[in-house]
Amino acid sequence: NEGDKIRNAISVVCGRLVVQCRGFVVFVGWILFSLSFFEPPHWCRDMSHLQIIMNLDLDEGADGVNDNGYGDCEYLLRARGTTADGEENQQYYPNSNAMLLTVFQTQIIELACLVVICIYLLVRFADDGFVPRLFFFPGQKRWRHTLQIWVLVSLLAGNLSGGTKFNPLLRMLILGTFLRSFQRELWTFLKMIPQMILVLSILAVIVVFYAWFGVVIFYDTPEGKESFPSLIEGIWTLWICVTTANYPDVMMPSYNTNRVTAIFWISFMVISYFYCMNLVLSVSLNKYDESIAERSKSRELLSKKLLTEAFTLLDHGNTKSITRESVMRVMLILNQDIPEIKCLSHDEKHILFAFLDKDGSGEICLDEFLDFGSILLLKLSKTSDYATFVETYLPSIYRSGKYQVLCQVVQSKYFDDAIDFILVMNAIIIAIQDYQLLAGGDYEINAHFNDGNIDTIWEVFETSFTAIYVVEASLKIMVNGWKKYAESPRNMFDLTITILALLATFYVYYPNTFNNSRLIQFVVMVRVLRLGRLIFTIDAFQLFGAVSLDIIPAAIPIFLVLLFFEYAFASLGMALFGGLITRDPANQISFELLLARDFVDNAYWANNFNDMFSGMNVLFNLIVVNNWTECEIGFEYVTGKKYLVRM
Repeated sequence: NEGDKIRNAISVVCGRLVVQCRGFVVFVGWILFSLSFFEPPHWCRDMSHLQIIMNLDLDEGADGVNDNGYGDCEYLLRARGTTADGEENQQYYPNSNAMLLTVFQTQIIELACLVVICIYLLVRFADDGFVPRLFFFPGQKRWRHTLQIWVLVSLLAGNLSGGTKFNPLLRMLILGTFLRSFQRELWTFLKMIPQMILVLSILAVIVVFYAWFGVVIFYDTPEGKESFPSLIEGIWTLWICVTTANYPDVMMPSYNTNRVTAIFWISFMVISYFYCMNLVLSVSLNKYDESIAERSKSRELLSKKLLTEAFTLLDHGNTKSITRESVMRVMLILNQDIPEIKCLSHDEKHILFAFLDKDGSGEICLDEFLDFGSILLLKLSKTSDYATFVETYLPSIYRSGKYQVLCQVVQSKYFDDAIDFILVMNAIIIAIQDYQLLAGGDYEINAHFNDGNIDTIWEVFETSFTAIYVVEASLKIMVNGWKKYAESPRNMFDLTITILALLATFYVYYPNTFNNSRLIQFVVMVRVLRLGRLIFTIDAFQLFGAVSLDIIPAAIPIFLVLLFFEYAFASLGMALFGGLITRDPANQISFELLLARDFVDNAYWANNFNDMFSGMNVLFNLIVVNNWTECEIGFEYVTGKKYLVRM
């Protein structure tokens, strides 16, 4: 709108606010996401029908809900005593004791976060010139803003009305709309589903066929009665078998009777587990590789398109080139509007322009301008930034022969080798000191360890090692300078452990009420982890380490997708199964749970959906696969709805 200067000015200001505040809004989204871990679970806020609540003399509010701020969760999640199976001083409703917020505090925090996000969306609307057509521009922008507004309205309505049962899922959605890497990986996953369905349908046909066959051939046998009483139960048995959670236990009743039945089980495992499951993996990997290649190609094409459009806009005279002044102004705007790009100094701008201007003409043509994005990724640093304290403030000492010799020694390979040797000695001495403990024998702590004095040979060694590490860190910082020293992750790890060991030494041996010198040993033992760097002197391990470091950034979005899936199912699990895993002798469900012998015998009480932390742990156990059926069977007994639990 060239005629509306006020709206244009507001749009420019709001555009810069959107860029600068986006990180803060994402942080607010994570706060919303985290609330579900620390708020009173919804299932227990009003459980007045339970006998344990009826037996308490409660101070109830006007609405019938306990006015202690936590609802009935205050009593249920903290109730302890003799359980239905006779164990003393145990939680009646096992949970993670993470209920740190009251219902009111949760609502206030949630409301404050929602207000921040609403203001941010209003600023985004202003950034689009208050034009709905631009704010809901077709494509990802439209569905993202539509979803954000719908979720915000739902959360606000739930917060103000008290209907917050499904707020955890809505909080997850609002956070997901601000995480671009999560959206990208989720879209990749969704595109994989059609091919995955084809492969999984093949697996389903195989499972159904073998289940049908198993019901027939094992009819009226112990194997049939236990594992194949019906087609549905046979399918369930074989699905567990695909996950290897019940193999080979499931085949033993028939195999002990007739060895020929091994053909049935082995052929099923070869086809389903070794072939189909690996086929699923290969299809997933191929599809993901295709998505990565497609994403890279589309990003390259988009970058070229946008840079070409930018070049056209900057080429005011249609001279097929842009001037130095235009490029400098672009860099100024980037400094102001794009926080992802490091703020460029005057010298850095001119250096980057020199990289762009390959022919030295003083102007940039289109081919040169297409490298603009790559040039901005260059990291420039001044030699003066690496000047050490001694070099800057004590030049006479720096130029002296003795100091130069010291520098050569500290920067030499032999110095690091000497420190590595000391680390090995450190590890050997700790191993000798803890030999009885490591060997599984009786171990008694020397009384001198707790007297606050350095009066044992072990304390002398520990203090000496700490002093050596302090000298090492001090020499490296003095000789190399802080900037160069801090650029090495290994150096920062060493320095952190050295500082911890030094603080622990002062804390233990300085006169005070705490004088357990084993604290130093624990801290120094962590230092021994640095020995791991010796492994990476081998070329193969160096390659492995480099690849691992490269994988981590790419793996984070995938772990985000996994985290969100777990969070969603944990929220759903709390809504469906919250409070059902109980040991409360006044609750009949606890006696139903005792009938699930696999669950009880493995003491899986903490595997429940009584709070978010417990629910997330249950789902992680399912991902690991092992013994997941022992956990699942408990929910079957307490709900009486085995098909709901299995789904």
